Amino acid sequence: MITAVETLPPPGRGPEGLEALLGAFSPGRLSEIVGPDSSGTSSLLLALMTRTTVGGGVVALVDVADGFDPTSAAAAGADLSRLLWVKCGARLRAGWSAADLLVRCRGFALVVLDLGDLPSTRREAASAVLCRRLQRAAEASGAVLVLRAPQHLAGSAASLVVGLHQLETRWTGLSRATRFAGLTSEARILYAQGEGGARWLIRWHA
Repeated sequence: MITAVETLPPPGRGPEGLEALLGAFSPGRLSEIVGPDSSGTSSLLLALMTRTTVGGGVVALVDVADGFDPTSAAAAGADLSRLLWVKCGARLRAGWSAADLLVRCRGFALVVLDLGDLPSTRREAASAVLCRRLQRAAEASGAVLVLRAPQHLAGSAASLVVGLHQLETRWTGLSRATRFAGLTSEARILYAQGEGGARWLIRWHA
């Protein structure tokens, strides 16, 4: 049993709790990071990408909503020379197609399909079928495949589902608190193939 610990990601190195969580994303499997806007999902994803690039791996990021900030990623310690960034301009079908192509290309240690916070009306009804296709491709290539979305979409294709929610938002200011200073989030394994029961894993300040 992994107990909850305090840590400060990204960059995704350091305390045992965060390393254990990042290590749960397995090669050749489809994993999901789910949670609403400002819940910490992007911070966890960035920690995973940073850990991969710092370790010498190459990352492919399919950014459906064009929400990735390379400046923040570099400040977090990510090696951008090991990152392929595919911007989709909110074109969901293009995102699915790009992820399907990239996960079949051997050489990527991590392939990410980031759906961002697109409304549910923009997400495909056949997403579970598409995720099964991606999952089979990841098995063949051996890449770590991660889908980030507001809620669970992959159905039985996902071997790991990590859910995040916001515990606290912090603000600062001289006369009154008007400037955003960060948030505290908590991550929970909602499903892990071969594991029984959900477990609270980690909380952090981001």
